[in-house]
Amino acid sequence: MTSRGSIGPCWRDFVDHVNRGRHITGLDEIPPQHITPHMFRRTMAMLTRDFPGSEIAVGMQLKHAATRALANRTTGGYMEPVSSWARHLDNAIGERKFQRVKELFVADSLGETIGFGPGADRMREAFAAVREKAAELRATGKAQRGDLRVEHDLLQRTRFSIRFGKLNHCTMNDNDPIGAKCLEDAVVPEGHRGPLLDRCQPSRCANSILGPEHLPIWTAERSSLNRLRADPKLPANRRALIDAQLSEVALMLKKADQ
Repeated sequence: MTSRGSIGPCWRDFVDHVNRGRHITGLDEIPPQHITPHMFRRTMAMLTRDFPGSEIAVGMQLKHAATRALANRTTGGYMEPVSSWARHLDNAIGERKFQRVKELFVADSLGETIGFGPGADRMREAFAAVREKAAELRATGKAQRGDLRVEHDLLQRTRFSIRFGKLNHCTMNDNDPIGAKCLEDAVVPEGHRGPLLDRCQPSRCANSILGPEHLPIWTAERSSLNRLRADPKLPANRRALIDAQLSEVALMLKKADQ
């Protein structure tokens, strides 16, 4: 592959392959024109935005490794940085993240449970403030009634910090990381911003949100640990370790009264 100038042999093979199968895939023909890796990077970033969960596959393309922003992205993580690609990916991920925040806002407005723990409480407070401000704008004639764009605009300006994860969500504010357990007594790498994922303590951190979608994972972990602990041949040190793990799981599930 060539990084500059005209399209390289591997890209030409790819274009020919896509065009040959158009009658099966229904894809539009890739026109015979000057093509650069940048064009594919931009397309991949757009796919990341439109198809949530695809950021792993997208991030591994074109000699790049991107960390999962929908699951607590904190650093650039590029082996060979390309600033334009980084901007495309950041914009696409930002759009998808905001879409998820809007979904949580709608769910909260309908009285649905959006999460448990101190982080969830702060999110509900932020959402309530947005609704209150929107009502004020409508009452004073500064916004039209029934126009949800008012709430969405206010929501975007609020810039509520959240990193979506598979086991929990993190609401740590990079500019004011108060209460972040992962940073307590930690040696933070120079230039690093955000949480230290390998030190995450979701059951004890004030920034953690246990979402309804996380509950099955934690309840399954509790069941699995209890099965392991039931083995009568289990060594004492191993049993103590499982007990410690069960304690952490219990603290997490206690947030949801389970």
